[in-house]
Amino acid sequence: MPSIASLSAFPRSSPPQDSPAARREERLEIALPVKLIYPLRQTIDEMISAVLLDLSASGVKILTDQRFSLRLPPTPATRFEVEFFLDEIEICQVPIQVLRVERRQDYQLVLSCKFLDLPAPARLSLRAEVAKRRATARP
Repeated sequence: MPSIASLSAFPRSSPPQDSPAARREERLEIALPVKLIYPLRQTIDEMISAVLLDLSASGVKILTDQRFSLRLPPTPATRFEVEFFLDEIEICQVPIQVLRVERRQDYQLVLSCKFLDLPAPARLSLRAEVAKRRATARP
């Protein structure tokens, strides 16, 4: 019998973490500025400066410095919002969830995150842009 979650009237825009679709997305190594946003109720959201290291239609890998915020390093399952621009693609306040935190030297942290609710048009645009850039990078 299907679960209540599977009977939703709205299709999921993010594949479940353990689904094959989440693992098969092409990834693109990249260096872009990104805003990591920790949403706060009844006050101004906290903005954390970071660099996008890796991108796919299912998630991102982000480099930041734990001295930028008292909320760093986050625990796995911590939720943030992310904002970045890739050519014509605008990703604004899209929720992400931290899956892994890798500590590097000098207070640097690499956060591996999945998109929680990336709109379908943005997912398709990211998938196409990643494929295009990977194709042009091949010799």
